[in-house]
Amino acid sequence: MNKKNFIRIINEEIKNFDFLSNDEFNKEQETIDLLQNEELQKQFICDSLLNKRDKIKILKITESQISGNWDESDSEDADKLSLEYGLNIEYLYDSTKKPLIFNLSFHGLNIHISVNGWYDAGNWGGTMADAIEPSGESWFDDFDWSGIDVILYLMNNDDNVQFKAFKDAPSKIQILFIREYLQNFIENQTLELRTSEMKDNIRNIPYC
Repeated sequence: MNKKNFIRIINEEIKNFDFLSNDEFNKEQETIDLLQNEELQKQFICDSLLNKRDKIKILKITESQISGNWDESDSEDADKLSLEYGLNIEYLYDSTKKPLIFNLSFHGLNIHISVNGWYDAGNWGGTMADAIEPSGESWFDDFDWSGIDVILYLMNNDDNVQFKAFKDAPSKIQILFIREYLQNFIENQTLELRTSEMKDNIRNIPYC
């Protein structure tokens, strides 16, 4: 192989390598630009609240931790809860394009709560037929949803995307959005939510 052909082959290989790297960078930048678009973010919020399962698919739960003192024997001592919950999501924002894939994370440290309930110690006197077993029930009657941060992450990238549409949304919309993704998780792991805002519904709030 002469020198000119050798140099030409080397240059072509370098060009191909640069092209592949640049192509990956462009794809990632396109995803970043889309996720940072406020109109798309608002559309994602609305599609979540309107329960559009044909557009939003949960691929994987990446983290699900919850702790706190909601189960204190004296409900007056229950005052805090912490949680971390993360989801890999596939979002079909446009039926003519490939879906976006990203991570949606919720983080809350020492979220203020209060617990209400009732307890009956029962009665074990007399015969077994007359015995009344202990019974009771507890629930959250206050839960500070504003203590939960909502973060968008790119897949395979630790940089978060500013979720401006969520930050600018009315507080009731923010709570509804967090509830949409966390209510079942919280109630399955702790207590039922019977707070005043549980009566709110997206169809009664002008947003979407």
